[in-house]
Amino acid sequence: MKLICISFVLAVCSAVSAGLIGHPAVEIHADSPPHYEFQYAVHDAHTGDIKDQFEHRRGEYVTGRYSLVEPDGQRRIVDYSSDPLLGFSAHVRRELAGIHASAPVVEDWPAPAHRR
Repeated sequence: MKLICISFVLAVCSAVSAGLIGHPAVEIHADSPPHYEFQYAVHDAHTGDIKDQFEHRRGEYVTGRYSLVEPDGQRRIVDYSSDPLLGFSAHVRRELAGIHASAPVVEDWPAPAHRR
């Protein structure tokens, strides 16, 4: 009986180490260059949270832009790129957006009165 148990344990260990049991094989395409594209935008006039971003990647080349409205009403726009030859570079500019973030609402409440 011990011989059967030991044989079974050795067979399972061999199967696991050979990759026959466990995680399924994952196909990796190392020769295909990475690429993606994404974008998002937020526009909440109540809080003044106004921003957006776009990014595009093909292989080792990345380009993108993001912008946001700052509390003083100016829109900051950043265009950026990255590649193996020049590395990362960004160009920042500002425009008058004409939108100001709303100030937080502060309500005054009377202090609680305590009886003695």
